Amino acid sequence: MDLREQIETAQSQSFSKMSGVYLCPELSMPAVRPGADDHNQHPSRRNNKLIYKSGHVDSVKPKG
Repeated sequence: MDLREQIETAQSQSFSKMSGVYLCPELSMPAVRPGADDHNQHPSRRNNKLIYKSGHVDSVKPKG
């Protein structure tokens, strides 16, 4: 079977395209696991400073 015959066979067996619009209801809300945003309540530590999301900065005493 040459390439042209294969293409003709594949085209004749292809399914027709669906009509209408699919809105993907399963993708309307992102999948988020419980507790995934708990990190927002904790500050970021940069060197000896704790920097909160609100902009508040606390100093941390180094150990030793």
